[in-house]
Amino acid sequence: MKNKNFKILISLIIAFLTLVFIHEINVKNIHNIHEENTPDVGLPSDDVLFVFSSGDNSGDSSGDNSSDDSEYTFENKSSDDFSVKSGDSSDPNSGDESVKEQPSIVVPELPHTYQIQTSNGTSYLNDLYLDSSDTYNQVDGVTTFRGNNYRDSAFFGSLDVTEKTLTKVWTNTIGQTDNWTGVGWNGQPAIIKWDSETQKQMNLYDEFKEKENFVEVIYGALDSKVHFYDLETGSPTRNTISVPSSIKGSVTIDPRGYPLLYVGQGINEVSGESVQMGYYIFSLITGEELLFINGRDKYAYLGWGAFDGNPLIDSKNDTLMLPGENGLIYIVKLNTNYDKVNGTISISPDITRYRSTTNGKAGGIENSLAAYKNYGYFANNNGIIQCLDLNTLTPVWNFQMEDDCDATLGLEEENNTIMLYAACEVDRRHTASPAVVRKINGLTGEVLWEYSCECLYDSNVNGGVLSSPIIGKKDISNMVIFNFSKVTSYYNGKMVALDKSSGNVIWEKNLDKYSWSSPVAIYSNSGKSYIIFGNSIGHILLIDALTGETLYTLNTGGGNMEGSPAIYDNKIIIGTRGKKIYCIEIK
Repeated sequence: MKNKNFKILISLIIAFLTLVFIHEINVKNIHNIHEENTPDVGLPSDDVLFVFSSGDNSGDSSGDNSSDDSEYTFENKSSDDFSVKSGDSSDPNSGDESVKEQPSIVVPELPHTYQIQTSNGTSYLNDLYLDSSDTYNQVDGVTTFRGNNYRDSAFFGSLDVTEKTLTKVWTNTIGQTDNWTGVGWNGQPAIIKWDSETQKQMNLYDEFKEKENFVEVIYGALDSKVHFYDLETGSPTRNTISVPSSIKGSVTIDPRGYPLLYVGQGINEVSGESVQMGYYIFSLITGEELLFINGRDKYAYLGWGAFDGNPLIDSKNDTLMLPGENGLIYIVKLNTNYDKVNGTISISPDITRYRSTTNGKAGGIENSLAAYKNYGYFANNNGIIQCLDLNTLTPVWNFQMEDDCDATLGLEEENNTIMLYAACEVDRRHTASPAVVRKINGLTGEVLWEYSCECLYDSNVNGGVLSSPIIGKKDISNMVIFNFSKVTSYYNGKMVALDKSSGNVIWEKNLDKYSWSSPVAIYSNSGKSYIIFGNSIGHILLIDALTGETLYTLNTGGGNMEGSPAIYDNKIIIGTRGKKIYCIEIK
């Protein structure tokens, strides 16, 4: 009898442990639904050239301009393969200073492999080059997340701040897709002043085709639509553009002023049914889809096909550089044909893919690509920051952060080099942990200083740093300012201004409510700096950037501001999870 009872007890224990194990697996799967688990990737042996032929790619195309190609070339490399010394004859750009400003260096002691896939079976070589951030846009406005290739500003224009108050100008109500309401992280609008000739050619409502000084607000939202508004009045300016599921990230407008819209999806289903998921280019002359890149790319190591991050466009070389949550970097030669006289635009894209692993794992990229000259910078869900030579698609260096890095990196030129500011969240460590900020030499990967802030772990809404930093200019040119979420409770946060040279604290500000929204620095015509900041209960704060003092708080009543504001002259545009888009005036 005792033996029988003992056997029953053992069976019950085994059953209980099995249920616990299954529960943990389910929790992990639910937690990682936005990025999927990053697998250990077994790659072929090093120093081998692989050529893959592909026949039918059913389900992977969208018209003639799909992301599929008939032949693919992958070059498999290890970290030992991509150390290129200055003047080495193996460097295809050796001696050409217009293409390659700096020699590559050895990746610091992180086992790393990468592969390049081209559409025509040839080796990849390019001449991409993005100059300083003030030359990125050829049109007035904020065209992309954080404004330019350095990702250092979402403010354009000029303003006088006299009353130091904030006032609502207009409000628009938008919708939802399933439980995804309003505007989510990192949803920043684009704001653009079109030239009069392009304005007349586009599919605007008649009243806006001839409007003088017309400035358009363009906002992607969780209701699976791109919305278009007149900055002055808030009136809709044209029909919305719909995609199959929610847009979590920010839209991009072509920095050349071409009528091209770039936008990606963040969710893969609607009403429990799987839908097409990927990245799109639309004509703003006709509203038609010109390109769809399937996020469920069979050449990606990861199956999650979202695009929350924003691309960059090299205007001179007519090339799109796009990071994906499937872990790929897409280099898309657009071959744009814009006939301004006849009002037509088309593209004939040629797509190259870059995929990589570090420490045997691939990672999804949720932040937006930043770039300095021929170097691209991004971070992934595994906490790996990478500097990538965009002309050869060879890694220059990698750095391991403590946790997931979703916040977009910020760049700044300093002493004839480039510095980057990076921060991580509290996610994969599954316990209260430091969110770490670092200043890193962008050419060498050397860490110059770091600052830590203990933040709480929340599996549903992460703590730590999920917003991009303010890289100070003018009277705050010595500061870099970060926003931390969930510092001493699940509801509060902290904003910290750090000295760029030393990393020492200049001021810190306790926040009653946390925020994922990226703060924006604005500069008055007198050179005085202020911060515009939205929080998780719908408040917009006007802050003195020199001291951290709150000068004014506007309660919009619109709910959580996960998205980030863009500012044109004295007009703030920001959306909320409460299904509102606001225009707010800085007095």
